[in-house]
Amino acid sequence: MRIFSLSMVCLLLLSGCDHTVHRLRNGAAEAETGTPAFVVKPTVSSISLQLQENGSLQKTALDGVNALLRNQGRLSNQEIKLQPYTDKGYEFALQLKKSLLSSGVQQEKLAILPIQYQAVKSATKSEEEKQKKWDLSLTSEAMIVVVKDCSIQQQTWSVKPFEAIGTLGCANRANLAQMVADPRDLMRGRALDKADGIYAVESVTRYHESDVTPLLDIDFDED
Repeated sequence: MRIFSLSMVCLLLLSGCDHTVHRLRNGAAEAETGTPAFVVKPTVSSISLQLQENGSLQKTALDGVNALLRNQGRLSNQEIKLQPYTDKGYEFALQLKKSLLSSGVQQEKLAILPIQYQAVKSATKSEEEKQKKWDLSLTSEAMIVVVKDCSIQQQTWSVKPFEAIGTLGCANRANLAQMVADPRDLMRGRALDKADGIYAVESVTRYHESDVTPLLDIDFDED
């Protein structure tokens, strides 16, 4: 009887440990400590650009534009506005629009605003040289996924291993969140598109019965 009681106690302890481990591995709400693995939020980023004499951008300015667009997620999910301040900036905005459209920005999400000329203030020549005259600005609005830093803290992992490693599954959930096509899908689900079930079933049936429709084969040598 005593052996049976000890066996039951061991089974209860093992089941409790197994439940705790799986709860931590699955990332339940009660197992999360600190910030979650990812957060979806709207962001607005803008950059002002000054063109060179030949109407092009300096490498540092071009790198800044590329960094801004990368941080805003997929180009197809971004709403971009180009605000020219000079005639030269407007001409460059037209070229930039073509480049953005070819890179994946949606036509309806890209707009060039009317030229907004900057007010000229009376100033000395030295003050005018210090003031930068922007030619255009680029503004991007998008829903982005901000992921948590799930890397192991090398300084404290040997002293506080659990806190240094963090919640199990953090890196996996963060990576999956970054791969989602539309960050809005992480906030709410979407209904499936309409489909013709009968047509799909008949196609699979013809495949299994080797009753497939041959492809059209045109022989131009017979003409």
